[in-house]
Amino acid sequence: MEETKPTAIRVTLRGENYLLWSRSTKSNLYGRGLWNQVEPAKGKELQEGNEEAREKWLQKDQMVLSISHSSLSDSIFESYSYCETAQELWETLKKVYGDITNLSRVFEVKKELNSLTQEDQDFAKHFGKYRSLLPEMDMLRPSTKDLKIIKE
Repeated sequence: MEETKPTAIRVTLRGENYLLWSRSTKSNLYGRGLWNQVEPAKGKELQEGNEEAREKWLQKDQMVLSISHSSLSDSIFESYSYCETAQELWETLKKVYGDITNLSRVFEVKKELNSLTQEDQDFAKHFGKYRSLLPEMDMLRPSTKDLKIIKE
């Protein structure tokens, strides 16, 4: 069996940066073959009675939980350290911080986009900031032609 070593996630979850953190964490775990601990494939649930497979699953799950814990700010870690599995932690954080209908965050991102000026920054840095805000806005408010959604 190939040994997977724990890895640090570059982004620390502070709350308001949930979307950036979740994308970074997902790609990190997915790249290491650990994402199925967070979101198991359908029909791949752990079978009862296979102790060796269960032990390997628990070991991987605790590794993902440890990696995830290390990417949380101290206050968030203290609040959610009770989660016992990687999937439970992911779903809990998603419910608390990942509300895609969060209108206040939509307002903040729109405000940042509207007030974005280059000033004395070089173009690459200015463009990078712009490029980081657009995907966040798309995740918060996906494009649609549905009139009901537009009027919300």
